[in-house]
Amino acid sequence: MIISGDGTEERIRLAERLRAVRLHAGLSGKELSQKSGWQPSKVSRLETGRQLPSEPDLLRWMELCGVDEGDREGLLALREAATTAHRTWQQRMRRGQQPVQADYNRLVEASTRIRHFETAWVPGLLQTPVYARIVFTEMVSLHHVDIRDIDSAVNTRMQRQRCLYDTTKHFEFLLAEPVLRWRFCPPEVLRAQLDRLRGVIGMPNVRFGILPLDATVGTPPQNAFQLYDSTAVVETFAGETMHSRVDSAIYNRVLDRLWSDALVGDTALTALEAAGALLTG
Repeated sequence: MIISGDGTEERIRLAERLRAVRLHAGLSGKELSQKSGWQPSKVSRLETGRQLPSEPDLLRWMELCGVDEGDREGLLALREAATTAHRTWQQRMRRGQQPVQADYNRLVEASTRIRHFETAWVPGLLQTPVYARIVFTEMVSLHHVDIRDIDSAVNTRMQRQRCLYDTTKHFEFLLAEPVLRWRFCPPEVLRAQLDRLRGVIGMPNVRFGILPLDATVGTPPQNAFQLYDSTAVVETFAGETMHSRVDSAIYNRVLDRLWSDALVGDTALTALEAAGALLTG
């Protein structure tokens, strides 16, 4: 995971520890990149704190450097502390929206299980370019973004969608029904977006569902969130908070419960068609 906000003490300490264990193992950065199959630039980013390692990355690093069991637990705990971080949107978007989208591209690329529960927007991985443009335009207005890089932000988000066709990854998208109904964009834009959602139903590595408004739910949804393996991301009007292993477990449990009340398959398709039939213009 790439972190674009201000540095945290835990992240800096983790980066320093990674470099220390590599040196203790007698490996150069180039040798470690060759053994791991990573680009040398990734090793550099991890050791300078510009990139936070995913848990599989960290486990691989420790394996290659021969880290003993006691130190392994300490490094894992340090990563967990570093990944529980809150950043305001002003921090995140001070260089524009494109770098934020590039961060999420790398996060998806580094993950094997990606799970979304959304209450307002269609997930970026499923957005049409026109819909995405409206989303980014809203962010500029809401957060007074100084750098107007909407075109490059849309292009970067669209690049992320290539990961949907990587069958080594599994995706889950559960949308609350208001996502299909709220008219923050013109009817023709929402109609095209609903068509796009129909297209993902039945993809072999995608689970798609809708949480209907008129159903009895066992767990009332309190907020939207995303899960990337063991990392949970919660976005609010003010910013985003990332949670690691222990805290992210509750989000996985909640999503499992929400899925038990979801419309899937043909019933989800019927809900999409019903939402489209209500559009005029």
